[in-house]
Amino acid sequence: MFDDEKQLLNSDRAAEKQLQPHHELLGRATRFRRRTVTVLLSLAALAFVFVVPALLPRAPSTSDTDDLQSSTDSRIDLTRLLFNALSTVHLRTNLEYYTSGTHAAGANKTQATHTLEYFKKQGIDAEIVEYFPWLNRPLSQRVAVFNSTTHEVFFEALLREDAIPGDPASEDPNNLAPFHAYSADGNVTGQLVYANYGSNDDFSALEQAGINVNGAIVIVRHGKVHSSVKVHAAELAGARGVLIYSDPKDDGYTKGKVYPAGPWRPESSIRRDSVLRHRIHPGDPLTPGYPSTNNSQRIDPDDAANLSRIPSLPLSYRDALPLLSAIQSHGVAASNISSSWVGGLTSKGIEYWTGPSTLEVNLENRVEYRTVAIQNVVGRIKGWEDPGQAVIIGNHRDAWSSGASDPSSGSAVLLELARVFSELGKLGWRPRRTIILGSWDAAEYGLIGSTEWVEENIDWLRASAVAYVNVGAAVGGNTFASAASPVFQNLLYAVTKQVPYPHSNETVYDAWLRQSLATAPDADTSAKSRPAISPFELDGDTIAFAMHAGISSVDMGFVGSGGAQHSNFDSFKRMASFVDPDMQLHLAIARVWGLLAIRLANDPVLDLCPMCYAKDIKRIIRQFEKQMRQRRSASVADSKDMTIAKKLRRLHAAQRQLETNARIVDHDKRHLRSVYGEECQMTGRRRHASCLALRASINDRVSKLEQHFIDPDGVPGHEWYKHALIGPGRWTDASFQAFPGLAAALDTGDKGIVRQREKSIADIIHEAAWFLREV
Repeated sequence: MFDDEKQLLNSDRAAEKQLQPHHELLGRATRFRRRTVTVLLSLAALAFVFVVPALLPRAPSTSDTDDLQSSTDSRIDLTRLLFNALSTVHLRTNLEYYTSGTHAAGANKTQATHTLEYFKKQGIDAEIVEYFPWLNRPLSQRVAVFNSTTHEVFFEALLREDAIPGDPASEDPNNLAPFHAYSADGNVTGQLVYANYGSNDDFSALEQAGINVNGAIVIVRHGKVHSSVKVHAAELAGARGVLIYSDPKDDGYTKGKVYPAGPWRPESSIRRDSVLRHRIHPGDPLTPGYPSTNNSQRIDPDDAANLSRIPSLPLSYRDALPLLSAIQSHGVAASNISSSWVGGLTSKGIEYWTGPSTLEVNLENRVEYRTVAIQNVVGRIKGWEDPGQAVIIGNHRDAWSSGASDPSSGSAVLLELARVFSELGKLGWRPRRTIILGSWDAAEYGLIGSTEWVEENIDWLRASAVAYVNVGAAVGGNTFASAASPVFQNLLYAVTKQVPYPHSNETVYDAWLRQSLATAPDADTSAKSRPAISPFELDGDTIAFAMHAGISSVDMGFVGSGGAQHSNFDSFKRMASFVDPDMQLHLAIARVWGLLAIRLANDPVLDLCPMCYAKDIKRIIRQFEKQMRQRRSASVADSKDMTIAKKLRRLHAAQRQLETNARIVDHDKRHLRSVYGEECQMTGRRRHASCLALRASINDRVSKLEQHFIDPDGVPGHEWYKHALIGPGRWTDASFQAFPGLAAALDTGDKGIVRQREKSIADIIHEAAWFLREV
């Protein structure tokens, strides 16, 4: 808040205190004058009621127009109007359009144009924003098992997915060959080694078992860790190439019937993916930290820190079978390392062994890299009261195939929200704050579209963005899930309590809580009282907003049977047959997304929760300390681990200060409601100005808190990531690491570095705490 606004607020409060004694000292003459004034004011009011309206133009008599006011009571009416306006017919039509063909990154301009024209048809100001990243396309691929002495070929992988009768998406001639985005071009040969999921721990286990990976072709299962981590870990272990296959234990026939008889992954299904090292930075690898516009300076690909250096390919488990057979009885039985190393192909006669094989495996991955134009579509609904503040909702549009679940279900909902917001506008509604709608391109390659847009608009975002709400794969199953900044906790719970869960008497909140209880660890007592909100993951478009720009963000959707993701079988046919036949899950997520957007754009006082953030920081400090204790107990002989303090005292002190100051925000909210009312509807200019100033201060503090956890220097080793509290660890799985800078310091074993990093993070939290006091 500006100084003059503070003075105005303080003087108004002082004036209110000074008025009270004068009211008590009013004499008889004063009371007489007041009665006289009251009579005159009553006569004037009667004239205003009966005479003035006759002189004014008549307003529309539609009852719905009266519902569309920005007050607490009318929020219920807006909810009713939103829910009634959303249509499964339109959602189905939108989904059918987006799944009508393969629309990979940089090759879906027709869909970008359609999205643009649809926005404009709804009266939404919209534009296409192009960027020019460096992308690869597949040319030729080969995986073969052969005898290096006789050159006899024993097996050559098909590297294709079967056509399913009655499912046109599986027969699309434009379907992509199996490949990995940002995989290295190359032709390599080596003995085959099986490395479970390809995590750093898995490669360590191979080393402990005496298995040499150097010069090998490694085969790993999809899952547990991001594909880029698998390839990077294999590269560091000395492997020449990596094959990533989908094991039926994870999402195939061991889970249930496979497509087309059921939703799970069939034997020919191939899961494409990106192996860009998101942990270094997402976005165009040749323009790190700045947008890839047409005239941007590009670095040399050899200098790009987030590119893989060895070739890799995805495989079906049909193609993986002969490869795993080739290493059977070679090396160490996988079950001797851990039972978790044994996959689901045992029913096909496979015994999982580490290898190396005696036969050689040839992996050929020929790809072409070039600069490609990609298209973001950005729409804007201008706010009526505070147009300089914006709520951004987004979804990525590109897919590896038709992408019914990922991402077309979200794209279908985004279009439907644009239509419904337009319909509400025809009834007289406009959001208090501006709403931005983003349809991002090239997310599957590495969150390219959203990252480049954030990098180009970062100053505006930090000044104007209230929140970012992302829905990528809106419907992949029937389990609601959300990853979000802790400030969203109360609002997410409130919104999901208002949305019916399909085919039940529950709300989405009820189902979310029930599903969270079913999957929560026994020790997690917090999950017993409220649904779980997860940390962010590496592959969501929230990353640039939250981790780079410091914008409070939330990602959500219905997850579940992921047996077709990134394959040709993620089709409209599969969606309509097994996942959401009547589009009720699409309708439910549209209601959640739409209501959340309206609340963020329309509420006079933002329902964002600094206290929730403070309490969550307390939880992650304790969790981090537990990890430190486990680390010490696991390596008692390592003296450098024993030097680390048992308690993070500075962090605890900073957290307590943040919690104390979060109470000030809660107090200011209560004061605003009790003294002024959230709408600031009073006639006195000074009181009106004081109310507006206090309300603006509250909204600024709750919406900008996230930015005060940004460290300009970034996370050590991952400097693009600026968030001090959460970010990428070196070898963590798809989720982020709490206090990544402190975790990196612990890896050094240097007590001084650990103390310095703890102090740095504590200072950031302290600064955030003092920001909450700025009334």
